[in-house]
Amino acid sequence: MDRYNMLIGPAAARGPRYRFRNPAGPAVVAQSLIATSALCDIGVIVTGGTDSPWVGDDGLPLLGLLQIACWISFLVWFHRCRCNAEVLAPGTHKYAPAFAVGAWIIPLAMWWLPRRIMLDIRRAGGPPVDVWLINAWWFVWLCDGPLSVAVHLLILHQTDYHNPIDHGIGVVSSALAIAVIRRVTAGQPAGPLPYFNMT
Repeated sequence: MDRYNMLIGPAAARGPRYRFRNPAGPAVVAQSLIATSALCDIGVIVTGGTDSPWVGDDGLPLLGLLQIACWISFLVWFHRCRCNAEVLAPGTHKYAPAFAVGAWIIPLAMWWLPRRIMLDIRRAGGPPVDVWLINAWWFVWLCDGPLSVAVHLLILHQTDYHNPIDHGIGVVSSALAIAVIRRVTAGQPAGPLPYFNMT
């Protein structure tokens, strides 16, 4: 058993359900893929937006696969941080660790539930002095995702998401996501701290 897989505080009495696991590895993978996605967005903007060769028949499937990889890596990181938060601050979370994945697919609730879970994770790692950053990331993500879809379908009556504005919002969303991942990961200790939650 490595030092990142040891039970801490009350979790030790409950058994091995939750173990602290270093979130740095998944964080690096998620940040790298999100940064690559942002560079692709910039590439589409620079090379012509809708007319960019990046969004042609050859490039579009690759961009789609990159987006899927970004989501999977982010969810792996998010779930690990949520499980760690249960060890660092047991009994203080409203939603179970499984919601770190499931909340993203619950209709309507997906518009606010993941933000709530992210704030709980951040609070478990220490005073949440950067709530503004999480709120900014969440607002831009909504603009880049659900709100963007609604505007395109209901107002613009088209499904072309490759104009410079859409990709520009994507770049800002990626930058904020990377910043949130860095802050939340830094808020979780890189290994067991026996004095956590011993009361």
